[in-house]
Amino acid sequence: MKPFDKILINEEEVIDLTLSSVEKGNGHLLTYFNQHCYNLWAEDEKYCHHINTKFQYYLDGIGIWFALKFFINKKIKKFNASELNEKLFTVFSERRLPIILIGGNFDETTIKNKPLFVVSYINGYEDVISIENVVQQISNSNCRLVIIGMGVPLQEKLAIEISSKIPELQIICVGNFLEYYFGTKPRVPKFLRNSGLEWLFRLFTEPKRLWKRYLLGIPIFIFHVCKE
Repeated sequence: MKPFDKILINEEEVIDLTLSSVEKGNGHLLTYFNQHCYNLWAEDEKYCHHINTKFQYYLDGIGIWFALKFFINKKIKKFNASELNEKLFTVFSERRLPIILIGGNFDETTIKNKPLFVVSYINGYEDVISIENVVQQISNSNCRLVIIGMGVPLQEKLAIEISSKIPELQIICVGNFLEYYFGTKPRVPKFLRNSGLEWLFRLFTEPKRLWKRYLLGIPIFIFHVCKE
């Protein structure tokens, strides 16, 4: 299976699908799929298998949008994971849905200052070392909505491990969105998000961490897409 075969390209569809799954209590794994994810899909066998068989995923970023538009000839509206997650978090807050957060390194005050109804927080740097402890904490909470923000592919692999123990969970992978949401990293200005240049802002603010992902990753992504 190729990654464009089942990619979700409608923002409203992703939101409706997520809320329906939460309301019905169905097990569901959701993540985003951008240029960096495509490169990992082509190079990481385990991640590739997870994406192909376990996850539903939606387009994220200008690279995937261009690929769908010009190579696959699909007419789609641009949107990105950060804006979609912001809308989902707003709905979760309005409905007071109990949530378990996994990822980042946030203090209790920071989390409580946001309207999300977080019943349990699992630090992404310290508390995920033992998958048994993570599963036990989720089981004890009786919460069925889990949000993981740890970056690709760690978050997807963790989601699979958790889901194998508690299959009825709704698990959403959000990458570094938690950092933006809780204000520990600056949010990309809206005009850059709308123009598709979010990656340029991120490269400028985190060059040591991201230069390979973009300066090398973009040509590699173009090669993979043309090859497909």
